[in-house]
Amino acid sequence: MTVILKKDQEFLNSIKKTLAPFKAGVKRKAQGELPYDYLVPSGYYEEQWDWDAFFIGMALASDIPSEGIFLRNVALNLLHNSRNDGYIPGCITKDGPEGGHRSFLMKPFLAQGAYFASNFLKDFSWIAPHFSQLKTVVLYREKNVWNKKYNLGVWTNIMASGADNNVSGFGYPENSVVATDLNTFVYQEYKAMSLIAEQLRKTKEYDYFSKRASEIKNNINKYLWDESDGIYYNIDSRDGSFIKRVSYNSFHPLWAHIANKERTNKFIKNYVLNSKKLWSNYGIRTLAKDDKEYNNANIIKPYSNWQGPVWPIANYFAVSALLNYGFQKEAVDVAKKVAKLCLDDIKKTGGMHENYDAETGLPIAAPNFISWNLLVPVMLEDALTNKSRFAL
Repeated sequence: MTVILKKDQEFLNSIKKTLAPFKAGVKRKAQGELPYDYLVPSGYYEEQWDWDAFFIGMALASDIPSEGIFLRNVALNLLHNSRNDGYIPGCITKDGPEGGHRSFLMKPFLAQGAYFASNFLKDFSWIAPHFSQLKTVVLYREKNVWNKKYNLGVWTNIMASGADNNVSGFGYPENSVVATDLNTFVYQEYKAMSLIAEQLRKTKEYDYFSKRASEIKNNINKYLWDESDGIYYNIDSRDGSFIKRVSYNSFHPLWAHIANKERTNKFIKNYVLNSKKLWSNYGIRTLAKDDKEYNNANIIKPYSNWQGPVWPIANYFAVSALLNYGFQKEAVDVAKKVAKLCLDDIKKTGGMHENYDAETGLPIAAPNFISWNLLVPVMLEDALTNKSRFAL
C-alpha cells in the first residue's frame, strides 16, 4: 500500500473540500423523458450529455459510493430513450433525444456506466430486465458505423468525439476517421459488457464480448500504432494513411492497458514528457506545441478548443496512462499541476473553466464550468496511491 505524504494528503483534502460545494450544481431532478434523477455539465444545462454524465457520475461515486445511483439513473435514462435498433443520441432533453447538430450517436460509455454503477452500489440485479436492450445499444455502432477493412469504429464526425476541433479528425469527411479514442472506448464498453454478463451468468454473451474486446485490442495495436514514429495515430480510411498529428487521443490506448510496455515507454518519453510536444508547466497539452495549428485561443463556439489548451479530462486520461505503465512520479506532477489550476481559478473567479492556457496556466473558455473537472481530486488521489481506478 502506497503511503501518502502528509503535505500531499493535506493538498488532496484541500482540493476535495474546495470542489465539494460544486457537486450540487450538476444534479437534476427527473423530468419528462428523463424519468430518473440525472447529471448535467455545469449549472445552467438541463440536458443529459453522454460522457459528461459518465465522468461526473464517476467523480461523485468515487467519493461516496452510494452516489452510484446517478450513474445507474444516467444509464436508465439512456435506455429509456433508445430506439429499438439501439440508436441513442449523445444529448437527451426532458422532451426526448436532441435533434439537429446534437443528434450525433452517443459516445461508448453506457455499459461502462452501468458496470461501475453496479460495482459502487453492489447490485447488478437492476440491469437484468434491460440487458437485451443494453446489448442492442452497445452493438449498434459495430453494425452501423464501422470500418470493415480495419474491423474498427469510425467517428461520424469529430464533434461526435467530444474533442471538438481536435486536428486528428477535424475537417475530415464523415465516417472516415478510424480513431484511437473511439476504439479505446469501444474496447472498454465490450469489456464492461463481458463483466456484466458474467455477473448475470449469461455465458454466451460473456464469451462473445470477451472475444470481441480482445479482437478490438489487437486491431488497435495492429493498425493504429505507427512503429516508425512510436505513437498511436488515427487513420484516414479513404487511403489508409496515418493522420500524423500528436494529440490528446494518442494516449487513450495506454489508459485502457491496450499498449505493451515497450511501446509505451518509447511513446511516453518521446511525446508525453517532451516539452516540445505534450508536456507543459501546467499539465498535458491537447496538441503538441510544435504542431502548426497549436494554439490556446478562447474558443467556445462553434466548437471548443482542443488544439493545445490543458483540459482536466484530457489530463485524467494522461495521468491514468502514466500510472498504468510505471510513471507515478510524472503522474503525480501532472495531477498536482491541474489541481492547482482549478484551485487558483476558484480563488480568483469563484469557479472553474473548461480549459486552461498551456503556456500561462490562465483560464480560457466557459467560466463556471462544472463537469468532468470534478474528477480532479480523483485524478490526484489515483496518482498519489499509484492506482488508476477506471480502466477495466
